[in-house]
Amino acid sequence: MPEAEAAAVVTGGGSRAAGPADYERFITLFSPEGRLCQLDYAFNAVKLAGITSVGMRGDDSVYVLTHRKEDKLHDPTTITNLFAITDRIGLLATGMPGYIFIPGDGRAIAQDARNAAAEFRFKWEYEMSPRMLAQWIADRAQIRTQHAQIRPYGVVSMIFGIDEEKGTPEFFTCDPAGQFFAHKAASAGPKEREVMNFLEERMKNKPSLSSDTTKGVCYYS
Repeated sequence: MPEAEAAAVVTGGGSRAAGPADYERFITLFSPEGRLCQLDYAFNAVKLAGITSVGMRGDDSVYVLTHRKEDKLHDPTTITNLFAITDRIGLLATGMPGYIFIPGDGRAIAQDARNAAAEFRFKWEYEMSPRMLAQWIADRAQIRTQHAQIRPYGVVSMIFGIDEEKGTPEFFTCDPAGQFFAHKAASAGPKEREVMNFLEERMKNKPSLSSDTTKGVCYYS
């Protein structure tokens, strides 16, 4: 069987075959298996943060839930994973936490999203929808997989809110690869698979979800 071809890395005016260390280091290099190692590590960072989050969209509401890791040496008011973007849109970041004075990935994404939503309203004179904001965040996450000077975000963002024009709830996730999806329910973190199995079983025979039902299923997941 012929050996897989390796990419070339230019260093100091010359070129050489890219080795395993290069695939590990550079986000722009695919491994022979077709993977971006730094992107895989970004997904691992989401799970290694030790925080599991869940979100659900009902007929007239959206609920998100996460837990905060307790640390007696931290002031709990200075760490959060939940951010208000506009009066109608929120963002829950699962992965690297955001501190008040330290711009973790979640807080950096939230601040950029607030600026984007404010600029959109100033330009068009109506609110950005949750779908548009989710796509905006995903587009920027995808760009971070194409430049060697920056790394991918180490969080999965849950974007939720009410579409101002339609008056309906919307719920999306954006991952470090720049993919975004609309959901009825989703989870992120180390217990993601277990939570999704629970949600799939609970929602199997529930074509519609009232606010109370949505809240209850989300809480007990």
